[in-house]
Amino acid sequence: MNLDTRVKRQDEPLSSHVDDELVIFSARKGMYYGTQAVGKRIWSLIEQETTIAEIRDQLLEEFDIDRNTCERELLAFLGQLQQEDLIRVS
Repeated sequence: MNLDTRVKRQDEPLSSHVDDELVIFSARKGMYYGTQAVGKRIWSLIEQETTIAEIRDQLLEEFDIDRNTCERELLAFLGQLQQEDLIRVS
């Protein structure tokens, strides 16, 4: 994955807000995943297909984080979502 990679949520996972956390359920894997503020925002941004650069730019506007850290952590988070087959990558 790189900044030009396009990502989108898979259709199958269900998600729900519980207090300050987002809970994602994959029926296919029988697994629950939880994430908080930044992860919730990323999940909402990938409802529609978008590039990783566009996600990064949005996060930089909304959160107090430097560009390099944002890119590194965003790529790591999306990599985890990809490993769990929660997103489509193209």
